[in-house]
Amino acid sequence: MNYSLVLEYADGGTLRNYLRNTITFEWDIQLRFSKEIASAVSWLHDYKEIIHGDLHPNNILIHKDTIKLADFGRSCQKGSSNHTEAVCGVIPYMDPKFFEENHSYRLTEKSDIYGLGVLFWELTSRLSPFDFENKNKLEIIQIKQDILNGKREIPIPNTNDKFVSLYKECWRHNLDERPSICKVIEVLDSINPIDLIDPKNNNVSTDLNSNESESTENEDSDLPSCDEYDINSDRYNI
Repeated sequence: MNYSLVLEYADGGTLRNYLRNTITFEWDIQLRFSKEIASAVSWLHDYKEIIHGDLHPNNILIHKDTIKLADFGRSCQKGSSNHTEAVCGVIPYMDPKFFEENHSYRLTEKSDIYGLGVLFWELTSRLSPFDFENKNKLEIIQIKQDILNGKREIPIPNTNDKFVSLYKECWRHNLDERPSICKVIEVLDSINPIDLIDPKNNNVSTDLNSNESESTENEDSDLPSCDEYDINSDRYNI
C-alpha cells in the first residue's frame, strides 16, 4: 500500500525569502506579521501546551499574505524531558541558556519567546541576525559566545519605540525576565500601526537595561563560557 502526505501550499514561500525579495515592506505589515506569529505561538502554548522549539524565518511560511507556522519536528509538550542533547536549532534564534556548560536546560515557553524577539528585530531590519548566513564555522562559534555574553543586535533607526522595548525584553538572557506570550500579544495590540517613527531613534527604553542589548555585555557576570561546539555546516546548528 502506498501513502501520500498532502501539505498546504504556501504561495508566499518562507518569511526569510519574503523579507529578502519583497521590495516594499511597510511598518503596518511588519506589525501585522508580528501579531500573527505571536498569535500562532500563543495557540501552541496556551491551548495545546506545546513548545515549538525552533522558531526562525525558514519555519514561518506565508500564504495569501498570512503567516503560517511550520516545522514542528523539534516541538515538545510542556514539562517534557527534552534536554540540550536532544535539542538543536539555528543559533541566533536559540535560547542562550542552551549555550551554557551544564547542558541540562529544558525547552520552556520562554525559549520560544527569545526566538520571537530575534524574529521581531528581523522583521524591521530584513537582515539575518549577526549576518550569520554569511559566516564560516569559526565565526558562528564566536557569534554563539557573543550571544551568551549578552550581545544582541542593534535596533534599526526609526523603529516604533514600544516594539523595540518589547523585543529587547523577549531576548533577555534571564528567562524569568522575558514576557509571557500573553504579555507579548498585549503589547503588540497596544501599538498603533500609524505610529511609525520614534524621533529620538528609540535605541534605549526606559524600562530596559541597555547593557543587555545593542551588541554590549549582559549584566550577568557569572555567565559560563562555551568552548566546544559541533556545528552542522548546512544550517549552522548545534
